[in-house]
Amino acid sequence: MKFPDVHENLLRCKWSVCVLAALMRKLHRPSQILRLFPELTPKVLWQRLKKLEHLGLVKRKAFDGYPKRTEYKLTDEGKKLAVWAESLLESGLTVDELNSLLKCRYMVAILLLLSSQPRRPKGLKARLKISDKVLFERLAKLESLGLVSREILPTKPVQVLYHMTDKGKSILPLLRYFETPMNERKRRLKVLLRG
Repeated sequence: MKFPDVHENLLRCKWSVCVLAALMRKLHRPSQILRLFPELTPKVLWQRLKKLEHLGLVKRKAFDGYPKRTEYKLTDEGKKLAVWAESLLESGLTVDELNSLLKCRYMVAILLLLSSQPRRPKGLKARLKISDKVLFERLAKLESLGLVSREILPTKPVQVLYHMTDKGKSILPLLRYFETPMNERKRRLKVLLRG
């Protein structure tokens, strides 16, 4: 999946991701967002909200009366991007890491296979029909990202099992989304945006 440049830059900004995720969680007032992320300063929050509003991802609504209050809500385009922001925030991955993961069909396939049960490299190789070299390169990359862990069993002969970590499980909905045909993706995205 390739993001538009503006959106990719937004997702590279830690606080923009946090603000989008907070708005996705139905926190509409700036004070609620500040309570959710104590390290976020009011100045930075206002800058991010203005930028998101300028890009058409967020709508601002000011209420008259005392005390004055302002609420922010996601637009339809903002909701689509907020789904990504929420997944990124939960997984702890950067946009670059996520892009490299989604570009490689074997890494996605390995994660999907490991989501059902821990597997030995021999079983993964048989299911994916790839060489040892490619398999172990992809497993090493997934392990370095913290999405997969390796367990060495003290048996004769020694056996190795690969497990999916909690971090890997957090991006599973995103991976499954990209494995489905386009019509099914649109339907799932609509359901996700309604909920």
